[in-house]
Amino acid sequence: MNKIAMFILVMFVAGCSTPQHSWPGNSRDMVWSAMVAAANTPDYDSNDPRKRWILVENAVDANAKKSQIIINRKLTRSLKLPLQNEQKDTRDWLFKIQLLPNNPPTATFDTVYKTLIPARTIDEADRYFDLVDLLLERPTN
Repeated sequence: MNKIAMFILVMFVAGCSTPQHSWPGNSRDMVWSAMVAAANTPDYDSNDPRKRWILVENAVDANAKKSQIIINRKLTRSLKLPLQNEQKDTRDWLFKIQLLPNNPPTATFDTVYKTLIPARTIDEADRYFDLVDLLLERPTN
């Protein structure tokens, strides 16, 4: 029984870790500029219709002294998959992105309000970090 409880605890902690990404070979100033640009111009176009969203609102507060970006974002979509009824969704996100004082430059990405589905936060972090990679002209994974 103790082994099961420990396994569940480890899986919970692993599933709730904060996504982070590093940019070796790039200066901190270049990474910060790309991070701010990515926050201001998000890309919600995707080949997967479940990942396509319409950006309704995008308020960005970039604080260079704290190396922190706060994003308040509202998204909407109308999704019609085969053999399903049309589904209308909205999402309100409040992200906190922190550029750590590490070398190479490393950033963390987290939601201010914890989501019940951590995979959504990971999807948003991947989308954001891929855009920063693109702005820095680095291939994505």
